[in-house]
Amino acid sequence: MSILKKSWLIYIVCLHVLVAIILFKSNFIEIVENKLGFSQNHEISEYYNEITNYHKRLDASIPSNATIFIGDSITQGLATSAVSDLSVNYGIGSDTTLGVLQRLPMYKSINTAKAVVIAIAVNDLPIRNNDKIIYNYKKILDYIPQSTKVVVSAVLPIDEKIRSFSSSNKRISKLNASLKKLTVNYDNVVFIDSSSLLQDNDSNLKNEFHTGDGIHLSTAGYKIWINQLKEALKSK
Repeated sequence: MSILKKSWLIYIVCLHVLVAIILFKSNFIEIVENKLGFSQNHEISEYYNEITNYHKRLDASIPSNATIFIGDSITQGLATSAVSDLSVNYGIGSDTTLGVLQRLPMYKSINTAKAVVIAIAVNDLPIRNNDKIIYNYKKILDYIPQSTKVVVSAVLPIDEKIRSFSSSNKRISKLNASLKKLTVNYDNVVFIDSSSLLQDNDSNLKNEFHTGDGIHLSTAGYKIWINQLKEALKSK
């Protein structure tokens, strides 16, 4: 093979690698999937559909000035009345930023809510990169009326000693930094990060703050998170 042919082959290979990297780091593939109507359908489970159907019925009776909590299983396990007397819990186990985006339009109560608390993304970590998570989060924040106060909770740390996770606290920390940077662009959004209160010296979620699985909060863990949420709702 001549030097010219070798150079041309190397060029073609490098070009393909560069394009692949750009597509992976961008939201191009996800946007195309959305247009074609088959994006990430595996995230919308039968359980998700059952719970959102329940939410639809519930939402019709939510009074004005309620505080709405939207998130995954950590939110689902939260006694929201301990944070705000007039509140509704729209947490769904295993939900992602994509799932939240899909169900936001069914919550008409958002338009009359006193505040909305968003705590989502830990289940996104195995299936999309941080840039795509922030992209989805921006769409979530853009959907909520600017006249409504929003509290965004950082993704809470995990206990890496418990089992093998598809992500790490180092990655979660980077995601939270990007999430905090995003929220600065919104006058109605308050960002809270309870990580430092929940972590040990190795940045893991402390044993006493989780139920034994390294992710879900124990009663003691919830108490810390609840106090942080209460203070955030009082601010601004």
